[in-house]
Amino acid sequence: MGKTSEIQRIEKDEHLSGDEAIAKVRKLLPSFTAALFVTGVASGGELHSRPLALQGDPSVFGGTLWFFADDRSPKVYELAVNTKVALFFQNDEATHYLQLDGTASLARDKSKMRELYTPIVKTWFPDGLDDPHLTLIRFDATGGAFWESPGGAWQVAAAFATSLVTGKPGKSGQSGTLSFQ
Repeated sequence: MGKTSEIQRIEKDEHLSGDEAIAKVRKLLPSFTAALFVTGVASGGELHSRPLALQGDPSVFGGTLWFFADDRSPKVYELAVNTKVALFFQNDEATHYLQLDGTASLARDKSKMRELYTPIVKTWFPDGLDDPHLTLIRFDATGGAFWESPGGAWQVAAAFATSLVTGKPGKSGQSGTLSFQ
């Protein structure tokens, strides 16, 4: 067996696509409140990340996520150059981790803004829905990966103990790849 296939065999348990991938993300998303939103700049290959709060009900995820943004922010300019985006989610307490790849675009859909708006958005946009710089970023997922330890810290501790006794790598949960295309 080649080294690449050996690494893939060790790293990932599941390869989910279509409805199965969407169901896995629907299960994991409610454990996160924000994502690291990573954009790339075409010149120089630099990556920029910043936290953005998830908007809407994550349990109805169908491949699209929404974020509020200021149309003057660097991320908006970066999206004009390169629409490819990665999202990273982390919940250490639940031991859930999720990474999504996809594309992002701007949307000035007032009805969608009203649907997603909560009073906390006023923190960054004091004029609320009337703020002329308020815009939405629409993220459409194409793929990703997940890691989770359903037993949390206890599961990780048990995997550690098992690896000490057996001398083999521990297994503390599930991981896999996601494809939405």
